Amino acid sequence: MLFHTPIFVGFFAVYLTLHLLVPSSWRVFLIVFGSTIFYGYWNPGYVWVPFVLMTIAYLGGITLAKEHAERSRRLYVGLVLAGLLSPLVFFKYTNFLAVSLTDALGLESGPLIVLSLPLGISFVTFTSIAYVIDVYRRDFDAIREPGRLAAYTLFFPHLIAGPILRPKELIPQIDRLGDVLDAKFRLGAMIVILGLVKKLFFADSIAPYVDEVYSGVGTFSAVDYAVAIYGFSVQIYCDFSGYTDMAIGLALMLKVRLPTNFSRPYCATSIVDFWRRWHITLSSWLRDYLYIPLGGNRCSRRRQLINVLITMALGGLWHGASWTFVFWGVVHGIGISVAQSFRGLPLPFPRWVAIVLTFHFVSFAWILFRAPDLSTAWRIAGGLFSVPVAGLIDGFIANLVPILLILLFFFTHRLDNHARLALLVRKVPSSVLWPPFAAIVVYLLIERGGADQFIYFEF
Repeated sequence: MLFHTPIFVGFFAVYLTLHLLVPSSWRVFLIVFGSTIFYGYWNPGYVWVPFVLMTIAYLGGITLAKEHAERSRRLYVGLVLAGLLSPLVFFKYTNFLAVSLTDALGLESGPLIVLSLPLGISFVTFTSIAYVIDVYRRDFDAIREPGRLAAYTLFFPHLIAGPILRPKELIPQIDRLGDVLDAKFRLGAMIVILGLVKKLFFADSIAPYVDEVYSGVGTFSAVDYAVAIYGFSVQIYCDFSGYTDMAIGLALMLKVRLPTNFSRPYCATSIVDFWRRWHITLSSWLRDYLYIPLGGNRCSRRRQLINVLITMALGGLWHGASWTFVFWGVVHGIGISVAQSFRGLPLPFPRWVAIVLTFHFVSFAWILFRAPDLSTAWRIAGGLFSVPVAGLIDGFIANLVPILLILLFFFTHRLDNHARLALLVRKVPSSVLWPPFAAIVVYLLIERGGADQFIYFEF
């Protein structure tokens, strides 16, 4: 059930009405029930997946809370984490591991399992792991009521593609869902509209031009390759942050505040700064639950480099079961390590140069993220430089739409801030504010609504 489809509009209208009408003591049940319908709409046969993960996390949390011997607690948390990761490994990585092994042995093989990936399994798994580890570290008390943990895990705005939540970020808000009439409906609606514009106007409009070049079917000019490279940078940001905006806006309308997941990442002045701005909840998750336990910055410079590479390689693998994702993570790991080596030193050039260099590093790394295999990635990366620029004018004319969209995006990217929307909602009368935005939404839904799935649904 995609946020930008009529079926979801109907679902949310019914859900919001019930949310406003039912007593506060029923809202946890409503979250669980409504979110189960939301998840099951995609494939009812996989509804059991998040419930199995929740059961493992719930029993694991209770066990860890009762056990005081540190050795036993380490054993239990290891077993619980293995249980939580098992469905993810089975569905997402079985074929990848089998093919990698047979290729290494020089054998031929096909896929071991032919099953679709359960929707949002990576996000549900990481959300559950965050709860278990926080209970193990005694940063959060184990939940005794299964419904509260189910509401935390299943809360439908963030269920499929994040933000990845810590228990302390959502569960206390669920516990105090009292008078929901004072929710920020207007601001929430504006943030949803922002997400719709990013997704439908930018991401889905640029996607066909990117897909055509990456498909390899046809002859392409240097302009085509440039549009594919820079266009995908815009597409993936607008697609993913557009989903996140919609999730944050919908949650605000339900009187729940989700954490910020993006902060104008293409304004970053280094690759370290980029990861402070891009998919912030995943970056902090990897830092707190992987990088720091590996030793973080508390060890030698050589070991820090290894820790960064391991963290980013696994972060890449989390995105997809392919070596291209692993190499994408490693490239970012190298970039972070180099940037950290110059930490504290003044920039040797103007700030805008640092932004341009960082953006190009990220954009060329995105090639590995988007390409289905390494040969395609090599073709795209080399195509920009190896293809003759003859017919440059014709190339610009053929790609005029995506070029204008890319330029418009970069002109407005620095303004992409929810605080600006909040100021707009406070200062501009509703009679002036809403008609043009309502017209934009109607146009986008009619023209582009429901056309493309969100990219991160695949992860």
